[in-house]
Amino acid sequence: MKKFGIERQTMAVALIPILILAVLLETSFILSRIADLDQVQKDRAALIARQLASSSEYAAFSGNRILLQQQAEVALAQQDVVAVFILDAEGKVWARATGVTDRQVIPPDWRSGQTLREDSQSLTIYQPIVATQLSLDDTEMASSPNMGSSLGGVFLVLGKHRLNNEKVQMVAMNLILTALVLLLAVLVAMRVARRITLPIMGMRTAVRDLGEGRLSTRIGEMQVIELNELGQGINVMASQLQHEREQLQQRIENATTALRSQKEQAEKANFDKTRFLAAASHDLRQPMHALGLFMGELQNRLETPEQRKIVEKVEESVTAMSGLLDSLLDISKLDAGVIVPQVQEIDISTLLRRLTEAYEPLAAAKSIKLRIHTSNSRVRSDPILLERILMNLLGNAIRYTQEQGTVLLACRKRGDRLRFEVRDNGAGIPLSEQENIFREFVQLENAARDRSKGLGLGLPIVQRSARLLNHPLYLCSTPGRGSVFAVEVPRVPDLHDLLGQESAVKSSPAAEAEGSFAGRLVLVVDDDELVRNGTAGLIEAWGCKVEMAGSLSEVAQRFEQSHFDLVICDYRLPDGTGVDLAERQYIQGKQKPAFILVSGDTSPEVLKLVADKGMHLLHKPVRPAKLRSMMAFVLKAR
Repeated sequence: MKKFGIERQTMAVALIPILILAVLLETSFILSRIADLDQVQKDRAALIARQLASSSEYAAFSGNRILLQQQAEVALAQQDVVAVFILDAEGKVWARATGVTDRQVIPPDWRSGQTLREDSQSLTIYQPIVATQLSLDDTEMASSPNMGSSLGGVFLVLGKHRLNNEKVQMVAMNLILTALVLLLAVLVAMRVARRITLPIMGMRTAVRDLGEGRLSTRIGEMQVIELNELGQGINVMASQLQHEREQLQQRIENATTALRSQKEQAEKANFDKTRFLAAASHDLRQPMHALGLFMGELQNRLETPEQRKIVEKVEESVTAMSGLLDSLLDISKLDAGVIVPQVQEIDISTLLRRLTEAYEPLAAAKSIKLRIHTSNSRVRSDPILLERILMNLLGNAIRYTQEQGTVLLACRKRGDRLRFEVRDNGAGIPLSEQENIFREFVQLENAARDRSKGLGLGLPIVQRSARLLNHPLYLCSTPGRGSVFAVEVPRVPDLHDLLGQESAVKSSPAAEAEGSFAGRLVLVVDDDELVRNGTAGLIEAWGCKVEMAGSLSEVAQRFEQSHFDLVICDYRLPDGTGVDLAERQYIQGKQKPAFILVSGDTSPEVLKLVADKGMHLLHKPVRPAKLRSMMAFVLKAR
């Protein structure tokens, strides 16, 4: 449903009652006035007929046709009278006077008693001539036997031409006056509506500005009292909002300053920590290395099994501390930004072979089936960081997969990338925990912190390393069904890819089109000169020779002069359609060029017609690439 503004609705409320009242009054007045004019003409016609009948009584009684003719001609001179007939008692014409060339016909039913007949062009009235004289005798006064008898009759025909003109002039004058009154009412309604709508529109603009944050906006004085009160209320609200926003901004600035200070202190402390751990890597590893040497020496000097068991426990603790230290140092280096990736080409088969050798014994110890699909692809990445990512993913998969389970490492080509996927059928990870597992020391199934299940630092290292290398990392997991961790690495194109690209370049449509267009003669038919010139210039740049025509008649001349390979024709032309041209050329013409229709008409009728004819159609606006592809197709088919 269409919506209208308050100005239009206000004008409608003011004008619709006035318009209805004006139409009703005007219609009533016009109908009443027309009825009055018709009645006046009838009364006038009756009066003239009675006068003529009265003045013709003596002449009719005495049979004086000359006098009757004079009376008829005198009546004809009256305004609007177009014909007069005076009849005897038997209906024969005594006198006739007409003011028109057409012979007036006396109504055949004049004796039926009908005294008035009317149509849109004339009014016919019949008035009998009655004898009213009295016969006087010397001895007595008595009525004559002929008194009251009909001596004949008068037919009087009045034309309505003048009356109709008066009606038309009256209606036109009334319509003009009504239009002027309505125009005045519209102007007054517009004036009144704008006195209401302009302030409302101003308030709307002010409210929009306030909503967009310009709280300094204020509404000026208004002439309408109620609207002025509303505007002042909006100004008060805006002032309060502005004051509260200023206070809120001040509090936000103070809190932001304090938070920034605390953030800077925390970042500085964290940076100092990571820098310290990264710098102390060598110093921390040295004593652990020495401790390991000492434990080996001590192992050789032990004599009793009890002593060897104690040393084995100490050695397990040293191994756990070494692993924890290595992980902490790796994370610290990644956070501190001291690790710079050394990106180079990597042979995936060598990397996967090392992973197989490293993790097959671990999987066999848990009766887990480990499958690693080899690949001959090469990728670009840091070999150490990429191997560390895959090692962590494989180690986690084996660690959290139950006995008799399966772990798979697969490589899949994804365009210009190689996707490494580590799949397992372990316990899976709930959706709510899939973000938390990349945090330090988070282990979902190791509440007792069993060191054999890792330290909870593998996935954080994987995430930081993948982010450093700009390798997308994906996780898909379903509880009870297992997990899939995937990382995508840029792939180095191999020989097969290069050969495929070279073949694609050689056989690309553009290359084929470029070769097939050379020397082709194309006729462009369109009634728009700009379209003709633009199309011709475009396909000439592709190596074609082009001629142009603006109508079917010009096309006939072009076909007599040249032999065309292709016709690009607009569907609608001044003297026909492109379908007509194609059918005529294929049925009657000696040349059989390829045809492409171009049309801006997408109606179902046009589409069905072109489809039924089996022709090629492009819809405007046509992109050059699409036109070029279509040209190559139809020329190749031809």
